[in-house]
Amino acid sequence: MTRAELRWLLLASLAVLLFASLPTIYAWSQADDGHVFTGFVYNNEDGNSYIAKMRLGARGEWLFHLPYTPEEHEGALVYPFYLILGKVAAGLRLSHVLVYHLARVLLGGFLLLTVYLFVSAFTLDVTGRRLAWVLVAVGSGLGWMLTLLGATDWLGNLPLDFWVPEAYAFLVLYNLPHVALGEAALLWSLLWTLRSFESGKLRWSLAAALAALVMSAILPFYAGILAAALGAYLVALWLRRWRRLRRRRLPWREVGLTALTGLGALPPVAYNAWVFVMNPAFGIWASQNRIRSPHPFHYLLGFGLLLLPAIGGAVVALREDKERWLLPVAWVLVVPLLLYLPFNLQRRMSAAVQVPLALLAAVGLVAWLGKRRSGLVAYAGLVSLSNLLLVAGSLGPIARQAEPIFHPAAEMAAMHWLASNSAPGETALAAFETGNTIPAYTDLRVFAGHGPETLYNEEKKQALERFFDAATDDGWRQALLEEYGVDYVFYGPRERGLGDWDPDEAGYLTPILVQDGYAIYRFIPGASGGRGAPGPAVPHGVAWGRRDVVGVGA
Repeated sequence: MTRAELRWLLLASLAVLLFASLPTIYAWSQADDGHVFTGFVYNNEDGNSYIAKMRLGARGEWLFHLPYTPEEHEGALVYPFYLILGKVAAGLRLSHVLVYHLARVLLGGFLLLTVYLFVSAFTLDVTGRRLAWVLVAVGSGLGWMLTLLGATDWLGNLPLDFWVPEAYAFLVLYNLPHVALGEAALLWSLLWTLRSFESGKLRWSLAAALAALVMSAILPFYAGILAAALGAYLVALWLRRWRRLRRRRLPWREVGLTALTGLGALPPVAYNAWVFVMNPAFGIWASQNRIRSPHPFHYLLGFGLLLLPAIGGAVVALREDKERWLLPVAWVLVVPLLLYLPFNLQRRMSAAVQVPLALLAAVGLVAWLGKRRSGLVAYAGLVSLSNLLLVAGSLGPIARQAEPIFHPAAEMAAMHWLASNSAPGETALAAFETGNTIPAYTDLRVFAGHGPETLYNEEKKQALERFFDAATDDGWRQALLEEYGVDYVFYGPRERGLGDWDPDEAGYLTPILVQDGYAIYRFIPGASGGRGAPGPAVPHGVAWGRRDVVGVGA
C-alpha cells in the first residue's frame, strides 16, 4: 500500500465514522435540564443491555449473570468483551456510555482497515480496492425504495438494511463495537489461513487460529461462518484441481491447516455449548433468542445491488490463475444455505458476507464500466441511499427529544438515587421499558426488561400488565413480589400507563422516594394490607440455585 493509498484510506475512514456518529453527536448536543440522552439512537433495548454488562465488569465481575431476570442462577464467562470494557471504563474513571462509543469508533476504524487489507489481498487494482471498500463501508440495499413506497412491513419485516447489522458494515459502525472486532477477527482468520496455504508456513496458520480464538470468544457462532467459508473453499479447491490438474486426491495439506485454524475457535465454542446446555438459565435465554431470517426476497432486495455485478465479477475473477479467488466465491455461495438452517440464530450467518460480495461486485463493475469515475461514484451513491435515509430519519426523533433516545431527567434522578441507596443484586419491578433502563444505571436486577435475557419473558410481560391493574387482588401481587425476591417497585408515568392501581394503598409497600412524578417503594415481605390474601405464583418446575425458575400464571 502506497502512502497516498494509506492517506486516502485514513481520511475516508474518518469521514465514514464521522457520518455514522452524527446522530449520536447531535443527540448529545440536544440533552438539556429536562432530558437525558441515553447514549443510543438505534436499538436502545440492546444498547442498555450492553451498558448493564459493562456495569458488571466495572464492579469487578468476571462471570456474567443475567441482570434482566430475577431468578438466581450460576454465572458464566459470557460476553467477556463488555465485562472487560466495563473494567476499562472503571480504570479510566469515564462514563460507561462514553467508553462504549470510544470503542465503537476505534474498533469501527479497525474493521474498515481490515476490510481494505482483505480486498487488497485479492486485487492489486487500486480503483477496484477503493470501490470494494466503499461498497462495504457505506453500502446497503433497496430498503430506501420500500420505505418510499410505504412498504416498511413488507412480507412481515422491515427492510433488511435498517435492522440487520450482521449484513451491513455501516450498521456495525453505527452501534456495535463488539461486532466490529468480531468481524475483523473473522476476516483476519480467513486471510491468514489463505497465507498459510500459499506459503506452507505454520506460523500463518497459528496466527489464523489466534484470530479465530478472539473471534469466537466475542461471537462464538461466527465459528460456524468461518467453518462454512473455509469448508466451501476446500471443496471448490478440490474440484478446481481435479478439473484442471486431474488430481482426485483431497487437498490434505490445506485440510490440516484449516483444522489448525478451527482448533483456535474451538475452546470458546465448546465452553459456550457446555454453558448453554448445563446452565438452565442460559438454556432458557438461548431458547428465547430467536433471530430468524426474514423472507428470501428481503435478502434479494438487501443484496441485489451487489449481487448482480458480483456475478460478473466472479466470472472475471475465476479466469485468473489464482486459487485464492475461490474463497470469496465459495463464501458467497454457501451463505444462502446457512441463512435457513434449522436453528435460532439463522440471521447471524449473514455476518460479513457483504465483504466478499462487495469485492466481487467491484471487479464486475470495473470490468463493465472501466475506470470511469462518474459511473463508479454513481453506483456507490446508489448503494448508500438507505444509510442516508437511516441517518436522516434519526434526526427528527432526536430533535423532538423522543423516548427511548432520551429519558426525562426526573426519571434518571430517581434511578441515580436508587443506585446510591440499594445493594448490588437486589431486584426491582417496573414497566418493561423502565426495566430495560434500570440495569444500565444501577447495579440492580429487574423483574423484566429485555426480550431474550428475561426468562419467561412473555409471561412476565403479561404479569406486569396484571400487576399494575387495579382489579388485581393484592394477594396475587404480594405473592409475586415474594416469589421473585423483589425488593423495590419503581413507579412513574409508564407504570401508571399500565393501569390505575395505587401503590400507596398497598400496606406491603413503603415509599422511600417520592419526587417529580416518580416514586420508589420498598417491598416488605409478610406485611399485611391490601385486598385479598397472599397466594402462590404458578411454578414452571425448572429449579436450581436458591429459587425456582417459575412462571407467573393465574
